Amino acid sequence: MSITKEEKNKICLNLVKQMHQYIIDIGDEDIYDIWIRDGVPDCPSEEDFEDFAYDPVAFTELCTLFGQLCQNKEE
Repeated sequence: MSITKEEKNKICLNLVKQMHQYIIDIGDEDIYDIWIRDGVPDCPSEEDFEDFAYDPVAFTELCTLFGQLCQNKEE
C-alpha cells in the first residue's frame, strides 16, 4: 500500500510538531538550546514546521538531531 505525497507530508508535519513538543516537555534547557540552535527555531511558525516536514533532507537531519538529543537525555 502506498501513500500520496500529501499524506506523507501530513505525517511528517505531525512528527515534526510532536518532536518539538517532546523537546519542550522534557524541560531540559541545555537540550532545548541545542534544539532551537540546530533544529526548529524558538517559537516556530506553521511555516517553520512545514519547512522541515516537506524537505526530505531537512526532515532527516531533524530526526537525527532529535534522536541524539533523546539519547543524551537518557545518559
